[in-house]
Amino acid sequence: MSKLAALWRILIGESSSAPWAATHRHRKGGLYRVIGPAILEADRSSVVIYDDAEGTVWVRSKAEFYDGRFTPL
Repeated sequence: MSKLAALWRILIGESSSAPWAATHRHRKGGLYRVIGPAILEADRSSVVIYDDAEGTVWVRSKAEFYDGRFTPL
């Protein structure tokens, strides 16, 4: 796990020993876990923060995340 991923897990209050569990599947087949909603500072738009099992953290606009490309598991 990268140092950034480890720090992120500490910040969100997740134990590094806690099992990772996907919440959504991308239309291309990837599995992701939604961490939560957020507000983009630059323009106050709504975004979704999510990660993958390898610890990569992603941010996507709420509109894009919920446009059908991700399916809840």
